[in-house]
Amino acid sequence: MTTLSDGLAAYKICTQAEGKSQRTIGWIADIVGYFNEFPGDPYIETIAANDLRGFTIALQQRQAFSNHRLAKPQNRMLSPQSVASYAKEIKACFSFLEREELIANNPVKQVKLDKLCRKDKKAK
Repeated sequence: MTTLSDGLAAYKICTQAEGKSQRTIGWIADIVGYFNEFPGDPYIETIAANDLRGFTIALQQRQAFSNHRLAKPQNRMLSPQSVASYAKEIKACFSFLEREELIANNPVKQVKLDKLCRKDKKAK
């Protein structure tokens, strides 16, 4: 069985081979690494859609820049766009794992992200 951190290592190699910048690769590794810490480096086969949903809820309650290595935490929560970006990158990682046949079924495929990145119309 393959752990999520093993899958992340394979995904990182893929992004490097595709010619993505080191900054982008680092951002991807950070995001998937945060998700990996959430359930505690499980075997990929044991991850379910509700793991991504739970992670998304945790992100929605997270202070902006709380784990940032260069910026101080801010007195606000992560924006809906940031939460959606994190979730989309995790979904992209799992799509890669499925394409590479490291997993038989993509457990996060059915998770919908449509409303995450919509801006509140009342705020305009």
